[in-house]
Amino acid sequence: MQLFLHGSTFGRFVRSRLTPGPIRQLFLETGDRVLWEKEFSRLRLQLEMLSSDFARTTFLREYTGSLIAIGRPDADASSLLSSGSFESLDLAEIYPALKSHAVPAECGITSLFYIKLLRVSGFKAYQYSFGFTEKPYEHFIHSVGLVEIDFTGARRLIIQDPYCSLTYRNLQGDPIDFFEFLTAIKHRQYERIVMDSSSVMTSLVIPDIRAYFPSLSDACKAVMTEAFKSSDGSLKTKIPITRNYATLMQSPYHHVENAFVEALHQHGFDEPFLYAYTLRAANIAGERGRGDLQRRIDAVLR
Repeated sequence: MQLFLHGSTFGRFVRSRLTPGPIRQLFLETGDRVLWEKEFSRLRLQLEMLSSDFARTTFLREYTGSLIAIGRPDADASSLLSSGSFESLDLAEIYPALKSHAVPAECGITSLFYIKLLRVSGFKAYQYSFGFTEKPYEHFIHSVGLVEIDFTGARRLIIQDPYCSLTYRNLQGDPIDFFEFLTAIKHRQYERIVMDSSSVMTSLVIPDIRAYFPSLSDACKAVMTEAFKSSDGSLKTKIPITRNYATLMQSPYHHVENAFVEALHQHGFDEPFLYAYTLRAANIAGERGRGDLQRRIDAVLR
């Protein structure tokens, strides 16, 4: 099954003042903090076995993509996805619910978790959001990670997108610097950019698939219903799904890339999807120095 579920990218995991529900309780079990400590120790050992910053950040990107389920959080989980900050995100607190795929997430939460994981792993990272913010195009927005790596002895800021499981390279096959990436797009030199998308397995979580039907074609409704149908005829709430660019952006049932391109056309941009990266839609989130980074990016985008 190929389906992309996209929505607001500006949620943040923070502590809720609401009465704990079953999802909330998963976040509050302090004994489960030990689970994250053990998991992070395991991740550190695996990172030490990798030979480069690019390999390490790619490993953590794919780890994040498999850890976090795809889908829109329900009301209980949404109470934990309200406005907060990069600093307030507590990986140990949210890990149990993510590991069990009890809480699905869209691109904003997924990329935010990833850049926080990068930070505690010794990397300097940021969240970059692009697209449109005004109605009726506000759902055409996406968030990715930007991470500083050492590459052949020099610092380089690269894109790592844990939601679509991809990065970008230049024609030499090296991870492309983000400023080179933006400059190529501004000059319509799209051939200088090569997408590198891998595949990881995760879950697609939909408590009630009928809630999605109003915005879907009949063909997509039929595919969803069949995919979520149990052997006894009842509907499941979770199924396995491959996380990659083709699945999430180029589904024949809901081709998000084409829809994004049409939104670009409606705004006067006769350009491919990559051009959307030049439309910064929110302030840069993440490490100290994000203000300076934002000013450097905006200088390129003028």
